[in-house]
Amino acid sequence: MSTKDNILKVSLKYFLTQGYDHTTLSQIADEIGIKKSSIYYYYKSKEDLLLKGIELIINELKNTLTKVSDPSKSTKEQLENFFEGILDFNSNLSVLIGNDFNEAINIETIFQMAATRFEYISKTINEYYDYLIEEIEKILKIGQARGELKPSLDYKTTAIEILSRIEGLIVISSIYKKINLSSIRGILYANLWMSISKQNQNKKKSNYKTIDLSRKW
Repeated sequence: MSTKDNILKVSLKYFLTQGYDHTTLSQIADEIGIKKSSIYYYYKSKEDLLLKGIELIINELKNTLTKVSDPSKSTKEQLENFFEGILDFNSNLSVLIGNDFNEAINIETIFQMAATRFEYISKTINEYYDYLIEEIEKILKIGQARGELKPSLDYKTTAIEILSRIEGLIVISSIYKKINLSSIRGILYANLWMSISKQNQNKKKSNYKTIDLSRKW
């Protein structure tokens, strides 16, 4: 790994695990074994490191979602893959940043801070959420066209709802360790599908079975 990439990885690890304000360039340099002044050869400032770190997260997540995307699959399968893609990416983020554990990392805190304090970073984050919502909308539109979803479904509102469920699960799972993520993921996904599926719109909730999402967190 190049020095430039290593600086970014280490800085992102500290930003995510101890916060932006509690991370210093000296701390980053010490871990890598370089002088603090050497960081400025690759990055303009601590803010620049934050921006590049957020861009790295976004690009990696987009790559993950591109790999799991398959319009030929049913709407249910596409939504499941999208849901799982984001959740798995967050659980594997610790590996990306070189942390010594493999569990969900809450990126929402650092995103919120960056969007509030730095307008130019806020634009990048807004574009990222635009992308996520647009991708979900594409899946829902195809599902409606195929007759798999309720014809009255408002796909714009539903896309936001789906994203909120995913993001909410990530946030709470990073804080509340008692959650059994494997079972919760399946139940939440099954409930989501019940609420939007044309096939199931007239059935009682008791007739539904949870989807087996047996992936390891």
